[in-house]
Amino acid sequence: MMKRVSLLRRLPHLSHAQFVAHWSGPHIAIVRQLPGVRGLRLNPVRTWSPEGAGWDGIGELWFDTIEAAQAAFATEPFASQLKADRALFALEVQSCFVTEMTIISPPDGREPWPE
Repeated sequence: MMKRVSLLRRLPHLSHAQFVAHWSGPHIAIVRQLPGVRGLRLNPVRTWSPEGAGWDGIGELWFDTIEAAQAAFATEPFASQLKADRALFALEVQSCFVTEMTIISPPDGREPWPE
């Protein structure tokens, strides 16, 4: 399983709350439809150090392979929809694929994001 991590910075005219509302609403409605997505987690940022380098959100998506993720993001109509939607709320997005190495598992009982 591969994880794609994305750092997102909001458009300057949006508040952090407006950014999170769009990211977790209309944008995620598109992302949820990507073929082969195995997991999805949003991490709205509360603080960043150093503050001036701050990002507004960190997204995590799981796919079986990097190739499966690349194919999903290239699939129409999702590729076009994601590009158009990002322009509505994100100034900058940087992504990478990582290998997750859990040393201490987080506590169970996390509540899923509301539908």
